[in-house]
Amino acid sequence: MFRILKIILATLLVLCLVAVGAIYGLSEMRLAKTYDLAAADFTVKTTLSPEEAERRARTFMCGGCHHDAGNVLLDDPALGRLVAPNLTRLVPAYTDAELVRLIRHGIKRDGTGVFIMPASNLSNISDEDMADIIAWLRSLKPLPDAVQGGTSWGPVGRIALALDQIPFEADDVAPTFKPVAARPADIGEYMWKTDCSHCHNLDTEKQSPAFKAPALRPLAQSYQPEQFKALMRTGKGVGGRDLGVMTEVSQWDFSHFTDAEIEQIQAYLGKEP
Repeated sequence: MFRILKIILATLLVLCLVAVGAIYGLSEMRLAKTYDLAAADFTVKTTLSPEEAERRARTFMCGGCHHDAGNVLLDDPALGRLVAPNLTRLVPAYTDAELVRLIRHGIKRDGTGVFIMPASNLSNISDEDMADIIAWLRSLKPLPDAVQGGTSWGPVGRIALALDQIPFEADDVAPTFKPVAARPADIGEYMWKTDCSHCHNLDTEKQSPAFKAPALRPLAQSYQPEQFKALMRTGKGVGGRDLGVMTEVSQWDFSHFTDAEIEQIQAYLGKEP
């Protein structure tokens, strides 16, 4: 009887090891998947002052995730540790064309894909604003990494990768997508597409593994203009409520919108369908 039990336990151990090996192998295969999209030539030309180009560039959510020199987005023993890299050290390794492919298509220099970084939204950025973003990124002085180490995956994260349940942005952007050339005069809908819709729906709550985001149409309608401006610039709700991710992104990024731009955004979000 004892011998049979030992055989069963040994068999179970072997099966567990095989399963772990299979999960690790499949997750590594998913991480190593490459996308066959060449980096197209892109000319960085802006007629704006360096200050205005930087202001516009900073409205596209880079700082909320990357901070000045890298940032830990998630640190969970089961899921993993997700790190937004230090842009001041990453950008010099990329050509302008490779940066455009990374931002618009979610494809890194080595051809592998990104996750979390909202390329499916940033693909809507106009050529004009893309030039401003790259000009600003090129102007950043190198800073030492604020975070030691990079992204790593826990057991649950590995299983999700193996089962292809981790969304990679390159899968959501059509390779032939053509953005507009110029930034529109009224940026309401434009900013909905490039920024807001990554976290929010217009008319229903949007649930993600990290947070629940409210519907934006009723929210925009319920805020007075000055309240909405305060929300966009501080990320604090009525009464000074901390709103987590929104608070962080607003203070890093949305605080750079002008009053007129915030008014256009609220007008679009609050418009009846």
